[in-house]
Amino acid sequence: MKLFFVRLSFYLLLILCLFACSTGASALPTLTTQPAGLSSIIPTPRQPTSEPTPVPTPSATPLPAPTLSPLKLTNPTLVVLADNLPGPDDLLLAPDHSVYISDVIDGTIKRYSPDGKINLLVSGLNEPEGMIFLPDDSLVIAEQGRNRLVRFDNKSKALQPFLNLTNKTGQMGVDGIALDARADQPASIIIPDSPNGAVLRASLDGKTVTKIANGFTRPTGAWVEPDGSILIVDENTGSLSRIHTNGSVEKLASLSTPDDVIEDTVGNIFINTIGDNAIHWISAATGQDQVIVRGLSSPQGLIFDTDGNLLVTDPGNHRLIKIIMR
Repeated sequence: MKLFFVRLSFYLLLILCLFACSTGASALPTLTTQPAGLSSIIPTPRQPTSEPTPVPTPSATPLPAPTLSPLKLTNPTLVVLADNLPGPDDLLLAPDHSVYISDVIDGTIKRYSPDGKINLLVSGLNEPEGMIFLPDDSLVIAEQGRNRLVRFDNKSKALQPFLNLTNKTGQMGVDGIALDARADQPASIIIPDSPNGAVLRASLDGKTVTKIANGFTRPTGAWVEPDGSILIVDENTGSLSRIHTNGSVEKLASLSTPDDVIEDTVGNIFINTIGDNAIHWISAATGQDQVIVRGLSSPQGLIFDTDGNLLVTDPGNHRLIKIIMR
């Protein structure tokens, strides 16, 4: 009997334990298996706050405008825009963003449009070189073979004489020309008088011509600076000079047969040089001369496009090139 009660007590105790385990099972944590590759630590979700997230306000100080970087200029990108051109020479950017190209071999002016097409505008010229637009949208062209300027009317398509120049030296005739269109002065045409070693200023009707500097051997390219000073390159002496507004001439650099010169809005100067087949950059900050492109063949025309990149003719390779600097 005693053994019976012992066994009964044991069974009753076992039943009570099993009942207690079954009622407390819902309080135990449930284990989950994490997918392979995920952390086993699950971050606690952030609770929304009543305070709104602050939104940054624009700075009162505007960001500085981008400038040309010497690092970028040491490794620019070259893109061929057009090839198979007989003798591309000078360039001119038109108001519609097209580019006019003079060709000394076939005596033409061609128009390179933004869509990459080339159309013939003027033919029958004798070694056309520099070009400018007049306020009436007509085109003035320097005709080196005849040492004169001619005018092409874009509306009537008529070609007329504009200004005959004098050449008693036997050297090649006029090369590049530039427009002086400063707002505080009457507009005029700057003419490097290539065979006579002088620089001239002509009225927009071609009727008044004055000499503003001499002492050069063969000036070929000009650029008018904002203060009225004029940059001049001289092929035969291999020099870049500045004609100040008071008439004094300052030599800025020695180069290998420079042909054309342009300047950007912050004062950086770019020159193409036939002697070393290169494009040079003279820093506005340091005045140092640096080659940014080599391997061209007698580079001639040089202009900026609407994005501030350089366009240059490469006549030895019969092509028009873009030099991307930004």
